[in-house]
Amino acid sequence: MAEDAKETAVIALPATRKGKATREKLLSAATVAFGEYGYNAVRIADIVAEAGISHGLFYRHFADKDAILLALLDQLNEELRRTTARAVGETDMLSLERLESRNIQFFRDYRSNRLLLRVAREAAAQQQYSDFRRVWLQMRDRYVARTERWLERLVACGAVPPLPDIPMVAEGLSSLTEQLAYVQVGLAAQEPDDAFIDRLGKSCGLIWYRTISGQPR
Repeated sequence: MAEDAKETAVIALPATRKGKATREKLLSAATVAFGEYGYNAVRIADIVAEAGISHGLFYRHFADKDAILLALLDQLNEELRRTTARAVGETDMLSLERLESRNIQFFRDYRSNRLLLRVAREAAAQQQYSDFRRVWLQMRDRYVARTERWLERLVACGAVPPLPDIPMVAEGLSSLTEQLAYVQVGLAAQEPDDAFIDRLGKSCGLIWYRTISGQPR
């Protein structure tokens, strides 16, 4: 845990408008600070300086920097759950255009949170038995499982040829997309523009399509 972490429990504050505003200000500041300094180097002093809030107020909301990063991940997890959910009335189908569109949207969402997602992945990798690893794996496992269920439905209805190992195909395709996002978006020196995101999404969609359908186009 962080050297400047408090060992005491977080005080349960009443859900006042001012308290909520302070918490949101701290979360926004932490997003900036983690993105700028990375998980290891960031200090609570950096977060409170960015927020314009005292150390005392920080510790009334969060025990340490790990606690605020976990709160950010919970917030991000819920946001991604909403933005990537299947649209109402959307049917199971396989088309290159649909896969391109879904991958482009994924990379756009990743770009919007690229610094935080990069820090979260790095924190999860550094701490083998940590809440970060648990939360990170929960986030990605949900998407892998959803892809697996989709592939099963496609095979069951005869939309695609039988796949020999659907769970591993789902894992491989998801890992491909995740690694592309991390390297090409998360680690990019500058935030990628729309043209690059479109190229990335279309290329990734093509790989998904050829893998699943066995067709060149």
